[in-house]
Amino acid sequence: MAYEFRLPGLMHFGWGAVQQVGAEATKLGRLALLVTGRSSMRRTGVLGQIQGLLSAAGVATILFDEIESDPSSSTVDRGAELARRAGCDLVIGLGGGSAMDAGRAIAAMAVLDGSMLDYLGGKPVDRPGLPLVNIATTSGTASEITPIAVILHEGRRLKMGLKSPFWFSRVAITDPELTLTMPPALTAATGLDALTHAIESYISTGATPPSEALALRSIELVGAHLREAFGDGHSRPAREGMALASMIAGMAFANSGLGLVHGLVHPIGARFGVSHGALCGRLLPHVIRYNEPAAAEKLTRVGRALTGNPEATSSDAGDAVEALLRDLQVPSGIADIPIPTERLPELAKDGLVAGAVRTNPRPVTEQDALQVLQAAASQTTESHLVQ
Repeated sequence: MAYEFRLPGLMHFGWGAVQQVGAEATKLGRLALLVTGRSSMRRTGVLGQIQGLLSAAGVATILFDEIESDPSSSTVDRGAELARRAGCDLVIGLGGGSAMDAGRAIAAMAVLDGSMLDYLGGKPVDRPGLPLVNIATTSGTASEITPIAVILHEGRRLKMGLKSPFWFSRVAITDPELTLTMPPALTAATGLDALTHAIESYISTGATPPSEALALRSIELVGAHLREAFGDGHSRPAREGMALASMIAGMAFANSGLGLVHGLVHPIGARFGVSHGALCGRLLPHVIRYNEPAAAEKLTRVGRALTGNPEATSSDAGDAVEALLRDLQVPSGIADIPIPTERLPELAKDGLVAGAVRTNPRPVTEQDALQVLQAAASQTTESHLVQ
C-alpha cells in the first residue's frame, strides 16, 4: 500500500519548549499578528510571557484578541485584513483549538482572494498563507499539528472544517507547562477530544501504519493519564502524558481523517453551545457501538489500550469510555441537552456534511446518524455536563 504522511515543518515538544518561540519567529519575519482569545491568555499571564519572548528576540507583535469559542468567518476576515494592512510577515496562534484554527485561517486569508465564506463554500485554496507558528495551551485539539481549521459559517450556523496541505504550521510548539493552569472541567473536555481523535483516527478507513501506531499510543496515554490530570492539575507526569497524547493523536488524524463523532458534534455545538471536547466524549461510546460491526478487531485493541486488560473485547471499548466519562463527571449521551426531538433529523443531516464522515469505518446514512443521535438522546445520567 502506498500512502503519504505529512507533518508541520518543525515541532518543539516538552517542558520549556515555548522558550523557542522568539528564535523560531525571527527566522520567519519581524512583525507578527498574535492571534488569541479574548481573556484567558491575558488572565493566566501566558500572553505577556509570549509577547516578552518575542520582543526580546526582536519580533514586534500586533495583538488580535477577538477569537470566539467558535471562530467565525467574519472574525477571520477581520484578522486577515489587519494582517494585510499592518504588513505582518507571520502569524502566531496562541491558545486552544479555536485560537490556533483562527490563526491558521487568518494566515491563509491574508494572501488569498475573497472572503472566508468563499472557501467555506468550496473555493479551492491554491497557495500557502503567511508563515504560521502555533502554540498550544491545552491538551486536546492538536491544532498546532494539523492542517485543518474549523470555522463557523455564520449564515448556516454550521461549523465547517477546511483542510489544505498548505495550512500546516511552519513551527508547532507543545509545552506541558502552558497546560498547568487548565481547570478540571477544561482538562476533561480537551482530554476527551484527544481520545476521540485517537480512536476515530485508529479505526478510520484512511488509517495507515504510522497513523495507527500513533493513535494507539495516544489511546494508551489518555487511559494512563487523563484521570490524574483531571484530579491533580499540577501533576507534571499527567500533564506531560496528556500533552503527548494530544500531539501524537493530531499527527495521526491529520493524515488519516476522523469519523462520525466529529461529523455530529459540529452541528450540535454550533446550535446548542455545548463544549466541543465534552460533546465528543459524550457521543463517543454510541459511535463506537455503531462502528463495532465494521471495526471489531481494532476496537478490541482500543478496549485493551484503555483498560490495560489483555482479555478485553471490542464491546469493552465503549464501556471503558463510559467509565472514563463517569470519573470525569461528564454524562454519556445527550439526554440532558435541551435539544427538541424534532431537531434531531436536521442535526443528523448536517452531520453528514462534514468530510470526517467519509472515513468512518462503517458507511453512514442520514437514518444511521439519526439512530445514533436518538440512542444518545435516550440515555439518562445523574452526572452533570462539564462546561
